[in-house]
Amino acid sequence: MKLFFNVLLITLVTRGLYAQNETNWLPDQPGKWSYHHKLYGPIEDYKLSTDEISSFKHKIDTIIETLHQNPVLNNPVGFEPSVNVRIIDENVGFVHAPLTKLIVGARIAIQFCPYFKDESGNIKKHCIEVSSCEISSNCPKFTAESYIHFKGGGYHEELSDAALKLNRIFLKPSIVKELAEGVTAYSNDKIIIAGTQRPYWIPVTIGELFELNMNYYELCYKFSDNDEGYLAVIDEIKKEKAAFSPEELNLPAYRDNSNISSITADASGNQYMQFNPHYFDKSLPRTNVQILTVHTLTEAFTGNCEYTDLAHIRHFEFVKQFDFNALKSLLDVK
Repeated sequence: MKLFFNVLLITLVTRGLYAQNETNWLPDQPGKWSYHHKLYGPIEDYKLSTDEISSFKHKIDTIIETLHQNPVLNNPVGFEPSVNVRIIDENVGFVHAPLTKLIVGARIAIQFCPYFKDESGNIKKHCIEVSSCEISSNCPKFTAESYIHFKGGGYHEELSDAALKLNRIFLKPSIVKELAEGVTAYSNDKIIIAGTQRPYWIPVTIGELFELNMNYYELCYKFSDNDEGYLAVIDEIKKEKAAFSPEELNLPAYRDNSNISSITADASGNQYMQFNPHYFDKSLPRTNVQILTVHTLTEAFTGNCEYTDLAHIRHFEFVKQFDFNALKSLLDVK
């Protein structure tokens, strides 16, 4: 019991210190734009030439300056928009190619860091776990969420490859609002800005998904010293597949949690999709921007701001004044 009261006392004291130090927010404090034009991450792994790196940095700077023109960021009040850029390698493991063959991907993060006055009267910014907007360039993986998650088996390349093919499939989010041609806000808090000549997502057919499932579980059985449990799963999936006609196997697949395969033709479920492997124009330079994904507060398009903390309020205002056509004009594809 004594230990409980000690822990409680420490918690209350900690909260009290936090309240004294960081809840004296300054919503009217003039802010400043904070961007240091530095690229973090494995840029060297892409093996770009000096000219290519220079071109890429210019494109990123142009995107950020376009975002900077938003009135909320251009004249920040009560917060500091803190911006950083990271070159990413998350596409490795999502597509079969080394970084030296891939289009360069980057993630721009804008943190809405509110100002506060500490107990000594000093004005500081709070940037720990605050609301943020992330803009990803050329990152297929970040266009969606709700991916299927299958274990890859680690040491078995065949099984890892089979899991990878399944893990690229996701459940299609609903559309919140069409903001412009090629600019769509989705219910997963993502806005996709893309060219319109080719779709960035394509449906997964029932037959295709059954084949991927069967291949995965057959390899699980092979590399598990013939675990009989996998045979039961395989037999059940075969029965479920047999219930579909050849014509139905070519229809789009939807999710059904009531069976082993989670596959149905009933369009009332969530549709399975995958990133279109033919979306990117491979004839363009690797540093060109072909798709942008904005992870932000898409509820700004459907209702009023219900947030009470300053970081989210400013973020909400930022989304409401977003110039998507200006950002779309920076794409290197039609």
